[in-house]
Order: sequence, then structure tokens, then C-alpha cells
Amino acid sequence: MTTLDFEYSEYQLNNLANQILQAATDNGASSAQVEINESIATNVDILNSEIENFENSYDRTMVLSVYLGNKRGNVGVTDIKIQDIPQTVNKAISIAKYTEDDIANNIADKEFLCTSLGRELSLYNPVDLDNQSLINRAKNIEQLGLSFDKRVTNSDGASISSIKHNFVIANTNGLNLGYKTTRYSTSISLIASSVSGMQTDYWYTSSRDYNDLCSDHHVANTAVKRLLRRLSKGNIKAGKYMVIFESQIAKSIIGCFLSGINGQSLFRRLSFLNDSLDTSIFPNWLSIYEDPFITKGLSSCYFDNEGVRVTPRHIVENGIVKKYVLSSYTARKLNMYPTGNAGGTHNVMVSNNFSGDVSSLAEKMVSGLIVIETIGHGLNMVTGDYSVGASGLWVENGEIRFFVDNITISGNLKTIFKNIICISDDYKGNSSMLCGSMLVDGVTVSI
Repeated sequence: MTTLDFEYSEYQLNNLANQILQAATDNGASSAQVEINESIATNVDILNSEIENFENSYDRTMVLSVYLGNKRGNVGVTDIKIQDIPQTVNKAISIAKYTEDDIANNIADKEFLCTSLGRELSLYNPVDLDNQSLINRAKNIEQLGLSFDKRVTNSDGASISSIKHNFVIANTNGLNLGYKTTRYSTSISLIASSVSGMQTDYWYTSSRDYNDLCSDHHVANTAVKRLLRRLSKGNIKAGKYMVIFESQIAKSIIGCFLSGINGQSLFRRLSFLNDSLDTSIFPNWLSIYEDPFITKGLSSCYFDNEGVRVTPRHIVENGIVKKYVLSSYTARKLNMYPTGNAGGTHNVMVSNNFSGDVSSLAEKMVSGLIVIETIGHGLNMVTGDYSVGASGLWVENGEIRFFVDNITISGNLKTIFKNIICISDDYKGNSSMLCGSMLVDGVTVSI
């Protein structure tokens, strides 16, 4: 997508990483880890058929962690020069000398490290497109978005982007692996007006492979449909209702659960899901599966940010929490094993027990609210209390009647999890989390 290319071959990155680790141990480090990353990005933003932003960039970064026993020093640099390696290593070691001992501090244990890349996941799919082609595509998306319905009065911008990574992670326990990845996306945001005021909405597509992106027509048309449903506005009374969290919002509800079982919160005893392992949190039909090995998956990988091998696994099975989300550090704090989640989860899939789109799910709900947007985070991690600003669609007798905004939805997440009635199969492949729209009973709606 750009004339820029990576400066390092895989062999050169491996060699450079070894030189840095050798310099660290030569200067007194008992162990060390280094990550070197090259990234090449192209971003085009179009507004009213004019180029608002066009950027080609090349970045090269290095993050070095050194350990003096259980003392850790960490340094990141944005340019890598061979002659500067000794200075960078010395800086990291100096930092380590002034930190406190923490028995959990160290690189990943050798027994948990990935030893080879294994299967082909097709994470690197470079394409050769000139800059004008990118500009034309972004313009086309915007023009399509403005052409479907006269109520769409303006564009808030269309964009297209690509990013390529070439990286290696190495440590003094023998790890030295890396690979290349790509990611592409297009998006559009539109504005419409009615007697009740102006509204805006958007849509996007994202993929490891440029040729797998949704068509411009699909992206623009989806944005228009999402926008037009906001134009007929009404009011509702406060109360407890059945609520459908649209797929985009349902993912954030599952994201709150994943935060609750993350080791960073658990070892500090600051999670509403402390001691939840092997306990029932969700309905018994619901399972959550993590699969790092999906071909072209947006979060597919061969190892985590520490080089720990990853594996497909049930995080939740039949409503019961089976696994936590742990790095090496948090696993040691909890006297457990790392789960390959340093840096986060990899392709989370939530089971469904309903087939159909939001309109079909609304028929099952009969009466209640479809939440299509939330504002703010609103989660108390310690108690699980959840409260966010929201807007949505009011449903009566199974039919969507009108749009409502300036409302607040709230409840305790443990109760919300237990009160999930249905999850649909209407998820889109634009995310590293596949979770359909979620029907929940007894959610508090405030005006």
C-alpha cells in the first residue's frame, strides 16, 4: 500500500535481539527480554470528497526489560542504532537497581515458552496498491453513504488504513521468535437530521487481508441503516426492563467479565470476580471460548507478549469459569500457571442460543429497550456495579417503535450475567471478540 518496506529481515531481527540480550547479560543482568518491532502504516481520511489527512509512516521501536534478580528495569526507544545499544542497556540496568524486589518479577519460565510457529495462520497478507487507489476508495465509500437516502445530509468522514508489523521477541531463556502481520480497515461516519435534531452513526470493516474487507457498498449501507433508525425519537419512563445489548455493546459486557478475571485485578483482590474459578457465573448454556489459531483472525497469534505459547481453551464452560486471564507475573502472584494472555485475550467466541438479527430478538423480548450506544465505562471493578449513559431503540409488542437517548442503564454485573436470556448469532467478523446481541432481563433504565 506504500513504497515503504521493512528494513530488517527475520534473520537480522533475530541477530539484533541476540546482540541486545548479550549486552544485557554482559553488563550484569541475570535475565532479560527484548521486543523489536517495525511498523509501516498508511492512513487516509476523506471529508466532503477532500483529503483531510493522508499519512504514510514507518516506526521502529524496541522495548527492553532487564532483571537483577527480582528487580526489573524497563526501557523503550523509538529508534534502534547499534552504537546506542550499550547506553540503552545501561539505562535499563540503572533503573532496575533502584526498584524494589518483587519475587514475581522475571521473564517467562522456559517450560511455558513457544518453541516454534507451527501452523500457518495467514496473518501477513501484503497488497500493492498505489496511494491514489486508496484515496479513491475512501471517496467512494463517502459518496455511497451520501447517496442512499436524502435524510442523510452530511458526512463526518470516511477512512481507509493499513498497517504492517515485523517483529521479534527474544529472552535469555532461549526464546527468539517473530513474524509479520497485516491489518486493513475502512470506515464511514454519517450525519442525518430530522425534526428532533441531528444524529450521527458509523460502520466499519477490518481484516488481516485487504481482499476480505466488506464491500464499500456494504459498509456505507450499514452505516446509513444504523443512522436512520435514530431519526424517529420518543420518550420512555424509568424502570426495570428487558434489555437487548446490540452486538457491539454485548461485546463490552463480556469485556467487563474478562477484565474481572484478569490477573492484574485478581492478585490485588480488587475484582468482583475474586475466587470465581470453578463457580457458576453465567447461565448453564453459555460458554466462552478462546482460539488463538483462527486463520486470519484479528487476534490470532503464535505466542503472547512474553513469548508464552497460546492454546485454544474454554474460559467459561456451561456457565462455569474454567480459566483466568494471566501473564507470567500475575500467575506467580496467584501461585498459578501463565495462560498465554500477557497483552490480552486472543479471538474470544461467545456461544449463542438464538438465531436471528436484532429485530428477531426484539420479537422474543416483546417489550423493552435495545441499547445501541453507551457513553463512558461505568464499571466499579471491586463491586461489579455497572452504570453507563446510553441511547437505544424502544420496542413495543415486538416491534421497534422509536429512538431514545439521554438515558442511563445500570445494574450489578453478576446479576446481569445470570439474567442473560439469549445471545444471538448476529455477530460480525469485524472484531477479535465474536458475541451476538444479548437479551437480559431486569436491567434498570433511568431517565
